[in-house]
Amino acid sequence: MQAFVSNFWENHRFIQTIFWLVFPLLVSIPLFQKYPIDVAFWSTLSTATYLYWLVFGHYYLGLPFLIGPANKKGVYLFRLLLVIAIGVAIHGAFSILLFDELGEKEYSILVRPWSFVIWTSIECLLIILISSMMQFSFAYFKLQSQQQQMANQQLEAELKYLKLQINPHFLFNTLNNLLLLTNKRSPQASVVVEKLAYMMRYLLEKDRKKQVPLHTEIDFINAYIDLERIRVKDTDISFDLEGDLNGHSLPPALLITLVENAFKHGINKSATANFVHLELKASPDEITFEVTNPLHSHSSNRTKETGIGLQNLRKRLQLLFPDRHHLQVGPTKQETFGAHLTIQV
Repeated sequence: MQAFVSNFWENHRFIQTIFWLVFPLLVSIPLFQKYPIDVAFWSTLSTATYLYWLVFGHYYLGLPFLIGPANKKGVYLFRLLLVIAIGVAIHGAFSILLFDELGEKEYSILVRPWSFVIWTSIECLLIILISSMMQFSFAYFKLQSQQQQMANQQLEAELKYLKLQINPHFLFNTLNNLLLLTNKRSPQASVVVEKLAYMMRYLLEKDRKKQVPLHTEIDFINAYIDLERIRVKDTDISFDLEGDLNGHSLPPALLITLVENAFKHGINKSATANFVHLELKASPDEITFEVTNPLHSHSSNRTKETGIGLQNLRKRLQLLFPDRHHLQVGPTKQETFGAHLTIQV
């Protein structure tokens, strides 16, 4: 649809040609009833020639000096008068050839030459004014179409840029987990490799998809949680789901940043009570995702929200769901740290 609109305004000269062809045909319908067909035909052709000269003569010879880079109003005025003068001459020549032979000299330029010139000049100005308004309208809508295309291209480019930043950030954290298990020669390292392979395949495929089913995103988060269960022992981890999970879709890997931050900043191995609680609720018109973890002293600086992952998430949400999302990150009244995201779908 957008390409059609762009091409429509791009082909304005063709559209104007069709318009100024149909217009004289409509005006000349009474002539076919009053005069012989050949006379009516030549009259229609003369009217079309007269109109085409005014419209496109002004467009190519005059307008470039009014709105173009030259911007020479004196030259434009001279050329405007020249276009009108030639238009009057064309109209006058055809009136002599047609009406004089038909014996209707009262319509000819020869009867009242100055009156003919004055009224024809006014008619020329009106035609040029109407055609110029059409041309300016085409130019305006063409500019609007181009600006919309540029905005869409910029949006797509920025989203691709943010996706490129998400992947290395996630990969860096996951490889750190694998490194710990490898150094300990843990048999769970093979499980981590299997989970990591699944998640990397998901991340690679997501670049080709704008939306994925909500349950697919949940499976991805569960795979990440399984990796974290291996890394962080004695941690209460829960992921509660509520609502119709099959009726929604989300941009891929949208929620993982909040989960990553909870495990990265919310776990203190020297503390006795570590937990990460996740809750996802889906209603017909809204998706809510909440992540809660203990508020440790080393994680207090998270309120500054300087992490690249969280910054990218905010930008991505703003691009994908403008005025349809709410993200709140910070300490809660229960001495915990929470992230609460609401998306209207």
